[in-house]
Amino acid sequence: MLDDLAKVWVVRSGAAAVFSTRLESGVPVGNRRFLFQVGIGELLFAISQPTARSGLIALAVDDLSLSELPIDDLTRFDLTKARSRLTAVEGWAARLCSLLGRASASASDEQLPEHGSLELIEGHVARPKAGRISWIRVDDGEAVLADQPERRVQPSREYIPLSSQIGLRSQSAIRLTVATGADLSSGPVVAEGLGALHRLIREHLEQADIEERNDEVNRFKQRRVAQERLTRSAMDGVAAVLKQRGTVPHRDTPILTAATLVGAALGVEIHPPAKSENLDRVKNPLDGIARASQLRHRRVLLRGEWWSDDCGPLVGYLEDGHRPVALLPGKRPGYEIVDPETLHRTPVTGETVQRLAPEAVMLYRPLPAGRLKPWQLVGFSLRGRGPDIAFLLGLSLIVTLIGMLTPMATALVMDTAIPDSDRRLLLELGLGLAAASFGVGLLSLAQSIVAIRLSTAADSATQTAVWDRLLGLKASFFKRFSSGDLLSRVSAVGEINQQLNGTTLGTMLASLMAALNLGLLLYYSSRLALIAVGLAIVTAIVTVVGGYTVRRFNLSLMELEGHFFGLVVQMIRSANKIRIAGAQERAFALWARKYAEQMTLVRKSQMAEDYVVVANQALPAISTMLLFWFGVQLLNGTGGEQLSIGMFLAFNAALGTFVAGTAALSNAVVDAMDVMAKSRRIRPILDEEAETGSAKADPGRLQGGVALSNVCFRYSADGPMILDCLSIHVDPGEFVALAGPSGSGKSTIFRLLLGFETPESGVVTFDQQELSGLDPTGVRRQMGVVLQSGVLNSGSILDNIGVGGVITMDEAWEAAEDSALADDIRAMPMGMHTMVSEGGGNLSGGQRQRLLIARTLVLRPRILLMDEATSALDNRTQEVVSKSLERRKVTRLVIAHRLSTIRSADRIYVMDHGRVAQAGSFEQLVEQEGVFRSLMARQQT
Repeated sequence: MLDDLAKVWVVRSGAAAVFSTRLESGVPVGNRRFLFQVGIGELLFAISQPTARSGLIALAVDDLSLSELPIDDLTRFDLTKARSRLTAVEGWAARLCSLLGRASASASDEQLPEHGSLELIEGHVARPKAGRISWIRVDDGEAVLADQPERRVQPSREYIPLSSQIGLRSQSAIRLTVATGADLSSGPVVAEGLGALHRLIREHLEQADIEERNDEVNRFKQRRVAQERLTRSAMDGVAAVLKQRGTVPHRDTPILTAATLVGAALGVEIHPPAKSENLDRVKNPLDGIARASQLRHRRVLLRGEWWSDDCGPLVGYLEDGHRPVALLPGKRPGYEIVDPETLHRTPVTGETVQRLAPEAVMLYRPLPAGRLKPWQLVGFSLRGRGPDIAFLLGLSLIVTLIGMLTPMATALVMDTAIPDSDRRLLLELGLGLAAASFGVGLLSLAQSIVAIRLSTAADSATQTAVWDRLLGLKASFFKRFSSGDLLSRVSAVGEINQQLNGTTLGTMLASLMAALNLGLLLYYSSRLALIAVGLAIVTAIVTVVGGYTVRRFNLSLMELEGHFFGLVVQMIRSANKIRIAGAQERAFALWARKYAEQMTLVRKSQMAEDYVVVANQALPAISTMLLFWFGVQLLNGTGGEQLSIGMFLAFNAALGTFVAGTAALSNAVVDAMDVMAKSRRIRPILDEEAETGSAKADPGRLQGGVALSNVCFRYSADGPMILDCLSIHVDPGEFVALAGPSGSGKSTIFRLLLGFETPESGVVTFDQQELSGLDPTGVRRQMGVVLQSGVLNSGSILDNIGVGGVITMDEAWEAAEDSALADDIRAMPMGMHTMVSEGGGNLSGGQRQRLLIARTLVLRPRILLMDEATSALDNRTQEVVSKSLERRKVTRLVIAHRLSTIRSADRIYVMDHGRVAQAGSFEQLVEQEGVFRSLMARQQT
């Protein structure tokens, strides 16, 4: 135990691990917190008396041997003659300073001189030079530690040893005296300075101990709440067995429980917001929940008698206080309001709906992770639609059975009613057929309504899920397709979904009609039924062969249409460039050639379809001819089987229905072939791996540390190496610049940091966490990126600064001030509400660039990536922006082409052919021969 202020210990051999501990009556209690380790030749001091609340304890790591000396021995030394002892004292001071400060300084901090006096105005920070211990005395004014403002340093005669990890921030105008250890002529001065540093350390450790105990109390409370929630959820599960209703556990917050109830209805898992999510910057807490759960969502208005329609499960809010509730479809038609705190369910009626706010939030189901097949899309789109499908099949069965009455009634009319002159039977059959026709019409209408409802709901679910999948793919995916081609592929998803839904339902209904009417044909005449089956087989063969031919043409046509659409989009976007280059004729010739190829395939496909149509129109006539040919023999009784006229006409009517069902079944097979062709178009989207997934960890709140270690990268497997074993690092709060000729790999580094590309080897880390294992969106949300090619949105200046986040007007003006845009905004008639056109065409180049910088600064990112972000600014404006960025103490990584903009950088990496050719400060690199000096010389001539 290091508890004697009158002693100092010297490590003679081995090593000692130093811990802080809480003291009660001089006895260590509670957990120990590791601080640092000391080795041979280093010193150990006590920082407190045994009666204090905290102290230090040293434990042997190896075979430890210590020499104990009185502190007076230190005070009697002439330190100017004992350099090794002075080095040991300053080593101890440096280790203590590492507990109070941070790893790096801001570029705006002033550097203390080696010795002499220094005056600071209020609010400024001064630090010793890196690698140096400065002994500082406050002569006038009051200062605090820059990173711990509760630690005050007041005027005294003590020289406090501080390292570059600790800065002094002036609370008012102050005057400092700075010395080196060698300047201090006596040991007592050193001992007094160490005592002042020990006091600051003791206060820091006592405060840390209080915070740790408070955290422990909070953790105990949270654990107790979690246990109560777990018990309540278990009891709800037991109760659900008796209630025959599923249960959802209570979550940490009502909004999370409400979202979980909606997620359970949708069949998706709901997660709480990620730790990296800044909930103060989201418009709705549900935004963070949706992002963590990888769900898309949108706000909807509850208008009219919305509860009588099928709107899907919603997250709603009560009018009084906007408390969240779940709006779930009930077992009966209608909705139920589910309170997330009590799980009590209240039916939505004209009275209870008055309690609800007019807005709600709809969540959308995502596609399952991994590769998907076309028929899996069908299962996804039809999830929860079982009752509709069963109702549709029931209607189809009833319609088919009623339709079978027509042939049977025809036989009765011809064989019984007319020969017997039974007018009553004829009237009854007529009325019955009329009623059956009316009923079939109504049932067919209901059938169509249900089919439309089913198809619309399935298409809506599929389209939103596919777009969600597309937006979640890696950036490298989009380089493989033009925008037009990609849009064509996405559109094919809706066509596939509609065709598969139509094919599935059509196949079931056609098979049902064909099977039932085939039984009726066999009942009337087995011989003629065999002829009908043969005709049906021929019809199916013609339809399938023709459909296969059409499918082959359509496959080529879809590929060509995708490329053609992409070409058209590119031409429209580049219309001005084409006109400037005078290339209108060449562009038209290229368009006409592609268009002619497309029309040729369209003509071939249409001809094949025409052949199929002609064959399908001819086959019914042929089937009628064959039916009458063989039917006459049966009517005459020469065919070995007697058939009446009524039975023959009934057979003819049933045959029409049977052939129609067979044709529909054949067309369904053709549609399935077409779906297979289109599925090749969308396969890249369904097969591609999503950028985020459950295996990706949340990065938490980033501190700003960035590093690339031995990174090798190339854009294609057979392409040149763009980055060759590159290693750079940026400490939190540092300003680091990348310089070098074009093509040296600077922009590629940004793409790797943003997660748009993956290195071939090596690792990219944020706060020593590998980016490959982190959720990239969680990292990007804490980064600010300003590019030369940044685009402004249509809207007000305030909207462009806020970019959808929650900001106050004061925060917007602060960001505008820091980006030197505030004066320009004040000069505009509508100020912050001035409208900006799409792309910012009504602003100058400098104003657009400063607005992009303000957009980046307003959300206070921990890391800034800037690609020549001040290229359009004059020197005065650039200086204002640079000082604002320095004051914010944000980690900055800047690509610089104009080298004068990076004079204040803490470190500059000079890139050349994918490697770091030079590294150092601006002054160091200017003095060295190399790439940087040649770039400077080129810009100065």
